[in-house]
Amino acid sequence: MPFDYSKSGLPANPKWEKSLNMCYGWLTRNMSMFGPERIESFMLHQPIAAAKLLIANCSDCSEELITLTLMGPSKGNVLADQNAMDVSRNLFGERTVELMKYLSGMSAVKFDNGMPADATRLFLVEGLSTMNDQLIGRAKIDKHHQVRWNILKGLEQSFATVKGQNPGLDKIFGEALVKSRAALEALDNPAKKGPKPPQP
Repeated sequence: MPFDYSKSGLPANPKWEKSLNMCYGWLTRNMSMFGPERIESFMLHQPIAAAKLLIANCSDCSEELITLTLMGPSKGNVLADQNAMDVSRNLFGERTVELMKYLSGMSAVKFDNGMPADATRLFLVEGLSTMNDQLIGRAKIDKHHQVRWNILKGLEQSFATVKGQNPGLDKIFGEALVKSRAALEALDNPAKKGPKPPQP
């Protein structure tokens, strides 16, 4: 059963609807243990929220970038299979597949001058999704705590190289970095959480 595109709040676009259904299919096959409600929540708060951020903050955002953003983790399946790439060319157009290849670092890409900007924007919105899901508001240390620190440091370093290109997204991303670092530091040093409220 496909994802109900009307729930996305995105403009009508057959390509975006198809790409969102690819993401939904990947999640239902690979994350079925979370159940349909959590999968739908992921759809709304990850790829759909990321696409809306792009539309709201980048007036010249390309259709292909939104298409790839909505594909979420299913992008990897396309790149791993030549037949899937051919089908995707028919569904989404050649630039979508070439941009996907460029983003993954594949060779022999039919490059255009808009691809670096698209790559930066995808980094920003996917990084925001990661921070909101994995870092901000983290309540306790688990076995992945050092991995989370590594993720944050990687995002901070990469952001330093692209900051200034997308002012609207930059502001949101920078604020999320601050919240992410504060959350992890508070776990490492509980004293940073501040005094406990008085007991009644």
